[in-house]
Amino acid sequence: MTLALRYAARTDVGLGPKKRNEDSGYAGPFLLAVADGMGGAVGGDVASAITITTVRDLDVAEHADPDQELNRVAGEANSRIAARIETEPHLEGMGTTLTAILFDGNVAHVAHIGDSRAYLLRGGRLRMLTHDHTFVQSLVDEGRITPEEAEYHPHRSLIIRVLEGRQDARPDIQPIEVDPGDRFLVCSDGLDNAGIKDPAIAEILGRAATPEEAATNLIEAALDHGSPDNVTCVVADVVDPERDGGQGAAAAAIALVGAVAAVDPEVSAGGSSVTSSHPTSTHDVLDEDDDLTRPRTVGADDTDVAIAGVGAGVPGDPDREEELRYAPRPPRRRFRWLVRILCILAVLALLAVGVRWAYDWTQKQYYVGAYPTDAADHDGTAGAGGAGTPARVAIFRGISQQIPGLRVSQLYELEPLALAKLPQYHRERVSGTIAANDLGEARAIVSMLSDVARRCSAQGTPKPTPTPTPKPTGKATPGRPTPTKTPNANAALPSPSPTETPAQSTGNRAAGVPDIPLECDGGEAPTPTPTGTK
Repeated sequence: MTLALRYAARTDVGLGPKKRNEDSGYAGPFLLAVADGMGGAVGGDVASAITITTVRDLDVAEHADPDQELNRVAGEANSRIAARIETEPHLEGMGTTLTAILFDGNVAHVAHIGDSRAYLLRGGRLRMLTHDHTFVQSLVDEGRITPEEAEYHPHRSLIIRVLEGRQDARPDIQPIEVDPGDRFLVCSDGLDNAGIKDPAIAEILGRAATPEEAATNLIEAALDHGSPDNVTCVVADVVDPERDGGQGAAAAAIALVGAVAAVDPEVSAGGSSVTSSHPTSTHDVLDEDDDLTRPRTVGADDTDVAIAGVGAGVPGDPDREEELRYAPRPPRRRFRWLVRILCILAVLALLAVGVRWAYDWTQKQYYVGAYPTDAADHDGTAGAGGAGTPARVAIFRGISQQIPGLRVSQLYELEPLALAKLPQYHRERVSGTIAANDLGEARAIVSMLSDVARRCSAQGTPKPTPTPTPKPTGKATPGRPTPTKTPNANAALPSPSPTETPAQSTGNRAAGVPDIPLECDGGEAPTPTPTGTK
């Protein structure tokens, strides 16, 4: 048995500070949908209108895969919102919810993203078919707050999933088996914000005789409670066409209310455009006198609802509550590449400045070393790179460390002092480089090394050759003692020669160069030889 829908749609701008309606509603033979636009003064009405004009293409009798089709149109609506923002950057920040029911005659496929809601009234019991994609609902799901606390939470309107031109636009989808007598309600969050909770909704839906009466009573109840937000209700009854007396034929007409019913030549989907500039009341949707075979656009009369077109809002509206509906999100994809490039350029600039500063610092440093620079042999000759070339003491500007790909030192002054003229200790120090704070200190170090070389050269006189002792020529006479020559007690005994102790030049101390032991004989100072015997 194939069932049918009888439906009605109503909307109102509400009693809050908003001057235009950002909700869009749709009711047709096979599709019920509500989109609640957001973004304050930046185009929530545009986002909801784009979404409804996109999903309305599903209002046909047959679908190979209804769930897949709902996913597809949600993604398509999301892409069209992104494209609209690309062409009109001032709309950056707009977005919309979407709750839709696609009816195939026996099953209702419910798609949902955001905080608009879908309900099913069956046998007098109300069941909510959707799960709010809000911050406070996530806290309730985690057990951090109770549903009662969520009602008064300061961020109860903060949405974490919407259609706004971003990547993740997949709605939650579930199939619902339907029975004759079922009554569906799709509504924006304005109904809940007005204080119309589930028990009151169940009572109003159960008491109303027709979908039109139910939608009207829900809107009036919200207004009676001082509705601070736009409120939209789409109500549909599941009926058996054979027992409904032909009322199901009214499904050929559609109800289109809210922002989507206003004139916006650029909002179109699949060739369907919103063109009605004089919307009629939803009371006329199921009027039997109408031409039921011609789809038509319907809105709300002037006494019950404010219809808004694109840009109809007054600048500076106090849409504080609307602003809170946005969760903090990263920049949109179209700007991410630019942000990344700017960040990379900033990092490279900082690195370049740091490298330049470090290089400039190295060029103010000096050290004393051997030239050629590979003259590391302790005997004072050049290494492999300069075989046969005597190494000399030199002053270098820069630092002695090696950095691949970067030259950080260069020869500054080549001194006449040969490395071989220095004792081993000093040769090793020069080969390993001696750092200096500035050029003056480097020259003082060279002066000290030259002084060491001179002193060591002065001590390098040859030792005297010993004279051989002559052999005695006479023979000793036996029995007669040989007189022994006794030294005169008054004669002065020879004294050992004093050892000269080398000292650093006073000029070196004045230059701040530390005294370095003078080791002219390869590690130890020469020991004096005594010239007399006591």
